[in-house]
Amino acid sequence: MGLWRIRTAVEDRPGGLAGLVDALAGRGGNIVGLSIHTDVTGVVDEFVVDIPDDHGAALRALQEHCPAGTVTAVPAHRREVGDDVTRALLLTARLRSHPNRLPAALAELLMADEAHWTNLTRAEGVDESEPGTAMLVPVGPLRGVLVRRASHPFTWTESSRADALVRSVMPSTGPVPTDRTIRTNEGTALSLRQVRETDAPAVVDLHRRCSPETVRGRYLAGMREPTPQMLRVFCDPDRGLTLAVRTQGEEHPVALAHLMYTLDPGVGEIAFLVEDGWQGRGVGTALTRALTVIAADWGLAEVRAETTLSNTAMLRIMRRFGAAVRTQEGSYVHARLPVAEAVQNGPAGEPGRVGQLARLMGRG
Repeated sequence: MGLWRIRTAVEDRPGGLAGLVDALAGRGGNIVGLSIHTDVTGVVDEFVVDIPDDHGAALRALQEHCPAGTVTAVPAHRREVGDDVTRALLLTARLRSHPNRLPAALAELLMADEAHWTNLTRAEGVDESEPGTAMLVPVGPLRGVLVRRASHPFTWTESSRADALVRSVMPSTGPVPTDRTIRTNEGTALSLRQVRETDAPAVVDLHRRCSPETVRGRYLAGMREPTPQMLRVFCDPDRGLTLAVRTQGEEHPVALAHLMYTLDPGVGEIAFLVEDGWQGRGVGTALTRALTVIAADWGLAEVRAETTLSNTAMLRIMRRFGAAVRTQEGSYVHARLPVAEAVQNGPAGEPGRVGQLARLMGRG
């Protein structure tokens, strides 16, 4: 018998995971560890499996149950068997006394080959020819840790875990405030405030002021105003966060920004409704930047957006932040944005965004 760390994208259908487990059990495999990752391919399941010496048969059985090309396997060690949360908490406790040992802690957390301090302005040592085998973890505006692992690429979830470990040893300032003022790239101040039940008339009025095309781009359906059930969801913290966006001196909101939980682990959904007269003025970009910072603070690895091909503004914003965009069902578009990468780099074309999370949270 031998330990193997296996990653694969399980098909999103009832019984998909059960079929994979049965395939391993049928070849004498015993699953001793399981974790779920978010990555560019979607939801990825990682198993630590004790399987017979003839591991090739077990891997072939897995490939029959998984999408083509999604199964990777590397030898594992006994020390890798255990609870990921417990390991992370122990590393955090250790770093409280010795924060200078952060590279070693990140290497242990990610089971990487090596990790060392680096200068973010140069980012030396990142090999672009082997995507995913090196990851740069910002620690502040100028400093970071370069982590390498040759066996298999880093996932978005691992990037989120690394960021969380870094922030666990920085001076604590509490969670990112949701009610605050942000600015567009042009300098326009936008006041953000969580939507309350008393905001219902103003939210309905905002929808009525928007064109049918704007509302359809937000909800993917023809409607003029939100239903009472939708308004209750907007105000429910168990469903996520909805922010009313106002400009200075204005009583009524000019936009809504949503960051909602999903059933996929580590994944949130973002959406915006921006009044027609305020479109093209940097509001969507500023809100995307603010929501990805909040998503990182929540521990999310990815945010997604659903829109239409005609919503070119939303698609342009998501692409600038580094989202993977895919057309589906004809006129609908699915965008997936890695949170840690978006927070670290910001939208393309805006230099100096490295370490943005630390600055916005007052921790860098």
